[in-house]
Amino acid sequence: MITSKQLLETLYKITRYSDYKLVNSEELLLVSQKSRKAIRFVKEKQNVQSLDFLIQKTHHQIKDRLHSNPVSITIYLINQSVPAEFNSSIIKVHSLSRYSDLRHLDISRQYQIFSRIKGRQSERYYEKRLTTHHDIERAMLKFSPVTATLIMLNVLIFLIHSVITISTETVSLIEKGGLSHFNFVHGEYYRVLTAMFLHLDFSHLLLNMLSLYIFGKLTEYYFGPLRFLLIYLLSGLLGNLLSLSFDTSSVSAGASGAITGLLGALFVHMILSRKFDRKLLLQTAAGLIIFLLMSNLFGRVNNWAHFGGLFGGFFVALMFKQAKLYLYMMTVGLALIIILLLMNTFSINEENIYNDKVQAAMVQGDFKTAERLAKDIFAKGYEDADTYRLYGLVLANNQSLAEGIATWQAGLKRYPASASLNYQMALAMRANDDYKKAQLYFDKAARYMSSKDTQALKNELKVFGE
Repeated sequence: MITSKQLLETLYKITRYSDYKLVNSEELLLVSQKSRKAIRFVKEKQNVQSLDFLIQKTHHQIKDRLHSNPVSITIYLINQSVPAEFNSSIIKVHSLSRYSDLRHLDISRQYQIFSRIKGRQSERYYEKRLTTHHDIERAMLKFSPVTATLIMLNVLIFLIHSVITISTETVSLIEKGGLSHFNFVHGEYYRVLTAMFLHLDFSHLLLNMLSLYIFGKLTEYYFGPLRFLLIYLLSGLLGNLLSLSFDTSSVSAGASGAITGLLGALFVHMILSRKFDRKLLLQTAAGLIIFLLMSNLFGRVNNWAHFGGLFGGFFVALMFKQAKLYLYMMTVGLALIIILLLMNTFSINEENIYNDKVQAAMVQGDFKTAERLAKDIFAKGYEDADTYRLYGLVLANNQSLAEGIATWQAGLKRYPASASLNYQMALAMRANDDYKKAQLYFDKAARYMSSKDTQALKNELKVFGE
């Protein structure tokens, strides 16, 4: 025999793990707007006449709600047999009298999984949640498969990287797939995506996943799983592209750009649906500010990604809400924004962040590490004129000045107009007392350097060259 608690538990799981919504708590009527299907549970004893009346009434209710004929209506008679054959192409009537019958209803894949877990809450617990009229509370109770998958994916990637290495240095973050302007313009375009699933440490991960759990469930409830995923990914993408357009020196990572996009989408929903008052809008805005402030507690925070993500979420959500009117126009607008960001990203001067690491090691006096890092740059094909200059300095310290000069000369073959390499060779020739060659290299460097930078060496060469 099915108890009242077991029936309420079933209704709760159906509404939580499928797209059915309880539209009438007294008549235990559930409707799926997406599939245009309906389910009704009947506890009152039925005879042929009463059941026939109930079927006709239910059919009219569903038709009025869907504004069209339903695909199917399934009526379950609880703890009683079906008095007569009422099955048709649309309406099916079944009898349920065991708890196991409820757990094996063909509702959805998620329901089939979670219905096997016996509920341990009270009857009052299920009743309260089924009868709530608070839209946000309903959203938080709803199972959100895409949100749950994104959280598990972020946590899994963090655990894998934690096992591989405990380092959170910039080089390690780059190797993991962090966002870097230099790497992106050199063909590593995947970083705009991979950076969204990387986190600096556990506290960074915890803040973002808690935020994703709250804002993700709300956005997935209001927009649906597929649209929610598109909002999340496109917001993160636009945020990272905006970052690449203005920040050429840092390496960043995190899901916060995509998360601020969810907040932008929620603003669109609240404004256009007009179901929420000004107080809730202000509370959401305050939540956004608090999230941004807390995010800034971490190093290498990418506020460009935050602002780009917020705009991206707002824009994409607006596309979905106004699709019938402006879909093509806004799609073209989104494509244009992405093209402009890419044009700006590739047009601004790049900064070789790998050279910065070599120089930082040299400043610390760790020339062995500096030499290893420099060799890695050449192995990756990321060398430039300054790489040759730094590598020559490292070799001059670790081996001999001759090795350094050979490296600088190799660099000048590739970058003959490099002011820094010509200036470095002028210094080297001066150290070897070859002032004639030093003057030649100095003259080449002076063409590309300011007089202030070259005046000291110019005066010295003039004295010793006489």
